Amino acid sequence: MYTRNASHFPLEIASAPNGYGGWGGNTPLQNLVDDYETMDGHKIDDPASGYDPQNPYVNRDQRFYQSILFNGADYRGRKVETFIPGGRDSKDGNENWNTSKTGYLLLKFLNDAYPIDNPWEVAGFQPWIYMRYAEVLLNYAEAQNEAVGPDATVYSAVNQVRQRTGIGMPALPAGLSQEAMRERIRNERRIELAFEEHRFYDVRRWKIAMQTENEPAYGMEAVKQADGSIEYARKIALTGRKFEEKHYWLPIPRAEIQALNGKIQQNPGY
Repeated sequence: MYTRNASHFPLEIASAPNGYGGWGGNTPLQNLVDDYETMDGHKIDDPASGYDPQNPYVNRDQRFYQSILFNGADYRGRKVETFIPGGRDSKDGNENWNTSKTGYLLLKFLNDAYPIDNPWEVAGFQPWIYMRYAEVLLNYAEAQNEAVGPDATVYSAVNQVRQRTGIGMPALPAGLSQEAMRERIRNERRIELAFEEHRFYDVRRWKIAMQTENEPAYGMEAVKQADGSIEYARKIALTGRKFEEKHYWLPIPRAEIQALNGKIQQNPGY
């Protein structure tokens, strides 16, 4: 289910790497990248995953490759170059101010058929999705797990998302506890619904934002060595993130309080 805008919104120029003439406006965090499983269903911190920090983008969930641009990713006829020094999509590229601060850029929603340099000339439509069937399945799985635990219908709903054509992730392991299933569903929402305006609200309704929103915002630095190889190192891309207990609620506008003659109280902390 989706609606179509009346005109094309220039997601390509807003999100593409600066080496392609884009503005690099959407830069995913390493925090999200780390949550993509390997193709065999392991978290990257699981010793069984075979994850190599110096070859971090191999053998990952297909949704990673469909959603995020990274150093070495194929895009519009060449590989993305966020490495330093000299990468065309790094700070050494077209314009430093358009450089990704995290080493990643958005791929989800972008259409290679649309130009970057002058997207306003596109005579077409850019679909904007309000709800997908995958969200319906994950909504059901979460509610059913909270109500009765991880029964067969919960497994079925999540596995339909994981195992659909083009993704092919393994089914969830049998015998998960309610708590373990809860964590798997939450991670599945994070990956499947990434950049679709859910995570902001999910971490608040789950009351885990004090943890997730106060973690450093990490990125990845790719440094080209003399022999042409790339050395990867995690970095803190953004400082000063701060989430407080009061941020679980929004302030009530003063005009609304006055309109009710003070019969409602301001939310705590405001």
